[in-house]
Parts: sequence; C-alpha cells; structure tokens
Amino acid sequence: MRILCLISVVLMVSACGPEKEVVDTPPPAPEITPEPEIVEKPKPAEPQFKMNNILGLTKNSVEQILGNPSLRRVENTAQVWLYDNQFCNAHVYFYENDNGDLNVEFIETSEEKDLMDLQGQRADFCISTFLQN
Repeated sequence: MRILCLISVVLMVSACGPEKEVVDTPPPAPEITPEPEIVEKPKPAEPQFKMNNILGLTKNSVEQILGNPSLRRVENTAQVWLYDNQFCNAHVYFYENDNGDLNVEFIETSEEKDLMDLQGQRADFCISTFLQN
C-alpha cells in the first residue's frame, strides 16, 4: 500500500512540472546545388625540347642534357639508357658510328603515364620531362 501511495505522489508531482512549449519551425530550405561548370582542358604549350634534337649526339652530350639515366645496359652492338619518371619512360639507343664513337640513333618512349591527349607530341613532352636545368 505504501508503494502505491508513493507512486501516486511521484506521478502528481511530475504532472505539476513546467510545460514545454512546442514551436513549429518551418522545414529547412532545400539545398540548391550549382550546375557543374564544364571547362575545356587547355591545350599544352609546345614541348621545351624535341626528340630529334638529341639524335646523333654523343653519350656525354645526352648526359648533360637529360642527366644520369635510371639504367644503362648493353644489347649486342648498342648501349641503351633508360630514363624513367612519373610521366613516362624513354629508352635512348647509342650505336657505334664509323669513327667508333657512340651516338644516339634511336629513341623509344613507352606509354606515357600522365601525358595523354597530346596528339603526336607525347614523345617530345616525354623527353622534355628529363631536361636538366
């Protein structure tokens, strides 16, 4: 019986508390997302250096222009230098001329990693990424 009286008193006291005021707030305005702006990709400037500029040069000249290669290897009658960076890979082939000097006769650039859409200039841009300042 005491418990029932105690519960009744607690309920009466809690019923006498202050009322909470309910305020109607308007719903938030819908977010307006702006239309995406389509920007044309700018055309790249001319490459700083063209691959043809190093054809026929000696090893010393190439090293002064492009720096030290990542790898040097010998294949039959050729020396091949590999240049590699985050943009592309370039293989520079040196062959012996009539005087016994090694000169660049062929350059091969691999699939460029970040030089896509350069329409025929990828090899020149690749070689340009190795230029020494």
